[in-house]
Amino acid sequence: MKKLWAATLTGTLFLAACGGGQDEEETTEESTEESTEESTEESTEDTSDQASDDSSDESSNGGAGDNPSEDSSDSAGDASSDTSEGDSAAESGGSPEDESVVEEEAGSESGSSAYEVDEEKLSLVEDATETDQSVSDVLQDPSEVSSYVHESSTIVEVTQGEETLDQQFVGIVAEVDESDGLEIAADRYNENLEVTQPYGYSNSGTGEVLIYEQESWQDASSQYSPEELVYGTYSNFADILGQMSDSIQVLEAGGYDILYYEGNDEEVYQIYQDNFEMEFQGADMDQLQLGLVGFIDQASGQLESANLVATAPAQSNPEQTVTIEVILSYYDYGAFDSTEIKQPEQASSEGV
Repeated sequence: MKKLWAATLTGTLFLAACGGGQDEEETTEESTEESTEESTEESTEDTSDQASDDSSDESSNGGAGDNPSEDSSDSAGDASSDTSEGDSAAESGGSPEDESVVEEEAGSESGSSAYEVDEEKLSLVEDATETDQSVSDVLQDPSEVSSYVHESSTIVEVTQGEETLDQQFVGIVAEVDESDGLEIAADRYNENLEVTQPYGYSNSGTGEVLIYEQESWQDASSQYSPEELVYGTYSNFADILGQMSDSIQVLEAGGYDILYYEGNDEEVYQIYQDNFEMEFQGADMDQLQLGLVGFIDQASGQLESANLVATAPAQSNPEQTVTIEVILSYYDYGAFDSTEIKQPEQASSEGV
């Protein structure tokens, strides 16, 4: 299932970060050229002959939804053969969000708050103790979850040794109501966790799928179903965890049941591909490493957050490594049980 905003964008960012896709960059979005000159100059100073020059042109504006009627997955698929030193590439299946961008302000500066999300919780894993419980024993059933706020973000990082050659971020924050079908109202946010503008709205009851672009709402209902607006809704991620349940350990620490997986199982990678549309090209897949860490509040059984990671070295330059991290967060459970989520006209009038 192809999502309107998914790791498809990761494919574009990653290809650019590794120095490939020059031809594709010329055709995807001319408007990014002017706004990314500054970030290009910054990245070339740090990486010299490394393959990060091209990344700023295409990804310093990273985000989604500039043209919901176009599919740029072909450019992602073809670009891997053109990559330079970092010949690895991540491609995701066709989605109209490949070409889109978050906002110029998002940039690609490391050290901003988005890159530090859940660091304190992640530190609990080291001292966590093993349990004999399963995912279904500790996770609240999706049928018991009504509404909540959901954040989903993707970070792509290309490194060589201790040096970060490129780091890109895209994010969506959504009000979600799953009490009767599925209704989503989503905004884009940048790496400073600041909402920049509306992103989209979907409603399974009416079949509506609206995308905000060029300062207006565009109807994409004929191309996409409501659940394709974002990935990682509670019910969707609970299903993913169910598919991975045989591979996941349940640990406990600090008042959390911690879901933990680390390995390179082909079945798990297939789940990543199917649900997040991630695919590496030009990478040494024998050294692919996958990871998942999820945090469930022990008192309520509610999922608070999850980090999914995939990393692999480039075939042509094994010293370069790409890491793709998907971060999912869930909070304010029940927030929209007695009130409607934000409607498209409200998002426009708020002027975010």
